[in-house]
Amino acid sequence: MNLIKLFLMVMLSVGAESSIYGLKTVWKDQNNQSKVLNDFSGKPTLITMVYTSCAHTCPMTISKVEEIKKSLEKAGLKDFRLVLASFDDVVDKPDHLKAYMLKRKLDPSVWTFLSPVSQKESREMSVLLGISFKKLGEGEYSHSNVITLLDKNGVPVAKIDNLSSDISTFEDAVKKLK
Repeated sequence: MNLIKLFLMVMLSVGAESSIYGLKTVWKDQNNQSKVLNDFSGKPTLITMVYTSCAHTCPMTISKVEEIKKSLEKAGLKDFRLVLASFDDVVDKPDHLKAYMLKRKLDPSVWTFLSPVSQKESREMSVLLGISFKKLGEGEYSHSNVITLLDKNGVPVAKIDNLSSDISTFEDAVKKLK
């Protein structure tokens, strides 16, 4: 299926509103619980995509999310979620994601890692978030580094598209969330 067709299918599935929570794709979290994006509604959510066997940019992306988390808390946002969806449907199974979170000391009451059942889920999520990626083989992916803040209804309110971007856009967005 080509990307234009996939994009149109994804956009039709979420509806006319700008919320990404209309996507009904099912994922597994680090506890092997089924999740759809709408499960994160009700609280602002910082969301991005990574894969845990990445040795370079994904650890930096997670560090950037931690930096943004601290910035959001400093700006007065206390109750929000951090969601990282994986590109890797082979390695990043729920038990592997749970072990990775323990290794990185990521609090499961705030952080959720999502495991795709297949590349289809990753592709749909990436289209919604504006993240491009390509499977290179041997467990490697080439991908962009987009981090998005969603309001409680799943509407994007702030976004950066590279790891060197200024994160003040997220602090400014907190005012819109209050």
